[in-house]
Amino acid sequence: MQAIYIAIAASLLATTAYANDVDPNGFEKQHFVTSASRADVVADLKAAQKQGLISVGELGAKVVAEPSSKSRDQVAAEARVSKHVYGEVGDISE
Repeated sequence: MQAIYIAIAASLLATTAYANDVDPNGFEKQHFVTSASRADVVADLKAAQKQGLISVGELGAKVVAEPSSKSRDQVAAEARVSKHVYGEVGDISE
């Protein structure tokens, strides 16, 4: 039985640990080559935004159609008595 423990200990000690190796696959040495100009990327982004393909957050873009008519105190009072939702799709807690 002790032989098993010795074999396990020896195998654990024989493995090399690279705790400080932040790039074990060598990605830092690879250079990025772009295939599109900045103007092309900006034009593609604007086209996608016009088509509604760009979403923000988990539920998509939230558009504010009109400014709020409530005072800061009214909003704070509503927040105190409301149920809280964590995240955009999170669980509701009381």
